[in-house]
Amino acid sequence: MKFVVKALDLLVASNVYVSFGALLLTWVSLDIRHIRHPELLGFVFFSTIFIYNFIRLIRVHPMLIEGNSARHEIIFRYSVFLWILCFVSCLSACYFFRFIYKSLWMYLLPMAFVSVTYVLPVFKTRLGWIRLRDIPCLKIFLIAFTWAMVTDGLPALIHDQKLDFLTLIERFLFILAITIPFDIRDLRFDNTNLRTLPQVYGVRKAKWIGIFALLIAELILAYRYFFEGNLNLWGAVAIYLTYEFSALLVYKSHPKLHERYFTLGVEGMTIFMGLVYFSQKAL
Repeated sequence: MKFVVKALDLLVASNVYVSFGALLLTWVSLDIRHIRHPELLGFVFFSTIFIYNFIRLIRVHPMLIEGNSARHEIIFRYSVFLWILCFVSCLSACYFFRFIYKSLWMYLLPMAFVSVTYVLPVFKTRLGWIRLRDIPCLKIFLIAFTWAMVTDGLPALIHDQKLDFLTLIERFLFILAITIPFDIRDLRFDNTNLRTLPQVYGVRKAKWIGIFALLIAELILAYRYFFEGNLNLWGAVAIYLTYEFSALLVYKSHPKLHERYFTLGVEGMTIFMGLVYFSQKAL
């Protein structure tokens, strides 16, 4: 049992876990549009591993100073392995990028810019050099927007289709909701200048903002099923169940909960959606 727990911790710390979630969300969006594009899935998976590891490895020393956690210690302990994984993932992402760059490069450039400036201080202010994540109130919306564009926007654009703003908003709200628990977890470590939702409104109101976001996502899902006809019944049910379980996890979030509640449970909702969605297709 200890081996399984340690293996899961390493999957989380290496960001393979979260990247698998990004892959599955993208796959769901492709399947709903009846598109098969393994190259895009490969690009999303490996670029997510690269970006997340790059961000975490750059910040591992400040994170250990800010607050001790098992995840930070694993990142520090396996930093050499993670840098190698980061390099291999970058090469793999570049390999898959050559299959998709002609149709997506103009959309990927701003997302790449956001990803890099999220962790590197490139903006100069009167207080010094800052990163995008240091701008008050912005972090959670950047994460939700980038995930929505990558996992739903790119599948729509890959075959010259137009962006579906309803599905983008639905995906944005889902990611926004399941990101709020991480701000709740980090209340002890985050600088008050970040002005995250739990810092501004308190834990209770922040959780209700997340639950309300999921409620709006469910209403959009119902509209898509009944009026657009691009989802079958069981596909819609699979996504609806994900929103309901996510709402429960958001509601139960608390700063003193074990870190695995967030890294395996809340973050695992992206994986849960994919597994439930494709399980119903196999029946």
